[in-house]
Amino acid sequence: MSSHSSLGRHIGGLFLLSAVLLGLLTACGGAPMGPADLPEASPIRSVESAMPHPRDGTNGEETFPDRLEIPAINADMPVVKLGWHPANGSDDAVFSEWDVAEYAAGWHKNSALPGETGNVVMSGHNNILGSVFRELDQLRAGDDIYVGYGGQRYQYVVDQVVIVPEKYASTEQRQENAKWIGESKDSRLTLVSCWPRNNNTHRIVVVARPVDDHAGQDTVRAADEIAGQ
Repeated sequence: MSSHSSLGRHIGGLFLLSAVLLGLLTACGGAPMGPADLPEASPIRSVESAMPHPRDGTNGEETFPDRLEIPAINADMPVVKLGWHPANGSDDAVFSEWDVAEYAAGWHKNSALPGETGNVVMSGHNNILGSVFRELDQLRAGDDIYVGYGGQRYQYVVDQVVIVPEKYASTEQRQENAKWIGESKDSRLTLVSCWPRNNNTHRIVVVARPVDDHAGQDTVRAADEIAGQ
């Protein structure tokens, strides 16, 4: 996929995803796909108070994840910050298109950061420019993922791996797909890429939970199972 598509936008301070999912993902290679015909979108965080923000370092500079390790597939890569730029659709409608991460995973700068409540979103190529996410389909529940941020190493555990249609998906399907990279009330890491490896008709989504949260969920599930006996 040579073009990125839909993005999120802020209305009334809420981050809303547009109708098309992971075209927002980076270009994946393969046949070009045209940008979605969407109304003007601007996925920019609403203005917040002047109180210190967890994205700011000790000197006030913006900080973001800088490393991603996935031992199960022997993946260890740098992380770069991804922003967006305006683009025109086929009917000249203006929408926001994500920039591309080359030879690295790209952290979506309007997503959460490790240690925050929310969805930490990263995307990457599957068959060009490093193919850093080529092996995501080999991941299984329980595999570890590590994110370097602020001098710390945050551990996540894969919870689920999902493949969703993109190229021939309906608007309704893409709206459902878009929820994977939206804001969340819990803490999670979401990795997204094109799929399969020799085509880009679908998107693969990997959702991982922080180890503490994952342990807590396992405890709740075990208690529910005991209670049901």
